[in-house]
Amino acid sequence: MGLKDRIRRLEKEAEGEMVLVPQKDGTVRRFPQSALQESFMTNMRRLKGEDVPHHPLGVAAAESPDPEWSRSFYSAAWTDIVAPVEDLSE
Repeated sequence: MGLKDRIRRLEKEAEGEMVLVPQKDGTVRRFPQSALQESFMTNMRRLKGEDVPHHPLGVAAAESPDPEWSRSFYSAAWTDIVAPVEDLSE
């Protein structure tokens, strides 16, 4: 098995642990599984009114032509159109 074959095998194994988000230009953005939770939590913080930047996965999801991504809770797009939620915990 040559070096190129080993690299291809390792790339295929690594993709199993990655989240793939298709983009409009035909490319695919890759993120680790942990980015799903990070993106969701970033969106929740934005809903609470915190001024935090969008997560890169959220931006990629918002720009995806796939509605399963662009309309998901991971997408950064919906946090800009929903009013911040009042914190009622006391």
